[in-house]
Amino acid sequence: MAAGIRLGILSLGHYMKNIYEKMYSRDNKVDLIKNPRILEMVNMIDRLNLKHKNILDIGCYDGTFLSMIKNKENYFYGLEASEYGYEASLKKGIAVKKFYVNDEVALPYENDFFELAAAGEVIEHIYDTDHFLSEVGRILKPSGKFLISTPNIASFGRRLLLLIGKNPLLEISVEAGNAGHIRYFTFETLKQMLEKNNFQILKSKSDIINFSSRGKPSSKFLAQAFPKFGQSIICLVKKT
Repeated sequence: MAAGIRLGILSLGHYMKNIYEKMYSRDNKVDLIKNPRILEMVNMIDRLNLKHKNILDIGCYDGTFLSMIKNKENYFYGLEASEYGYEASLKKGIAVKKFYVNDEVALPYENDFFELAAAGEVIEHIYDTDHFLSEVGRILKPSGKFLISTPNIASFGRRLLLLIGKNPLLEISVEAGNAGHIRYFTFETLKQMLEKNNFQILKSKSDIINFSSRGKPSSKFLAQAFPKFGQSIICLVKKT
């Protein structure tokens, strides 16, 4: 029975890999430059004033996030599953590797290599989150930092949908059009998982509070005042 479950997970992993390849193709380009979550994460990195440091973006897509970081004197690395994202990142001068994060394979870097790693909207796609976070810790230098974001299951917009009896944007099956989310987090559950895997929380933020399933209207000010109702969970943590 265990072998059958394992085979099912591997088959689903192959299916999910194909989802991401199609989702992030040349025909489905996503503009991240004005994305409020991306802007907030870039600001958090810029405030660290890093210089001549190794920075990794896990799931770097087309390299937009790394290219927005203010200090260009750092060394930028990326991991990306889609062919389009991989090629676009290369054109931006990022040392990118075509790589699909799964539950068995180690991240393709040596121990203690990065001062900072980022993973925006990645962990909700992963079954073995402990393995993933252990790998992130392995490739970070002592006291290295990790910037992570994931959708907030307890956001104000999701609560409104649930209140009126509608699906709060949860994927309930593996169908075309789904983003492949298999895990959902609140600020507290993500914090517990990070601390369990030897990360110390330095800062927790959100991007916007949205008032509908489409994300508009929204408020950045309210997200700063009441982050636990925000659309995204953004945590800056330190390896301990």
